[in-house]
Amino acid sequence: MRKDLRARRIADERAMRLLQDELSDARAALRAAYGRFNAAAEPELIDACIYEINAAQARCGYYLRQIREAGAAAAFSRAGKEHAACL
Repeated sequence: MRKDLRARRIADERAMRLLQDELSDARAALRAAYGRFNAAAEPELIDACIYEINAAQARCGYYLRQIREAGAAAAFSRAGKEHAACL
């Protein structure tokens, strides 16, 4: 039983780390897109940069929501186990 719980906790930590890495990559892409936007002079390039910025913002939002949900689920799971131990 304890091995199952430990294995699940390790898997949850790996999943959280992966989400955090993806969020970090999305933030780096957003910074790069803003840099290209600030340097762009042609209307077509400006449009492309705006598209990249919007896409990177969407990815950041997605990963933030996933991290929050995973954190909330983990907290709920821990609280449930603590309450179950009290019964």
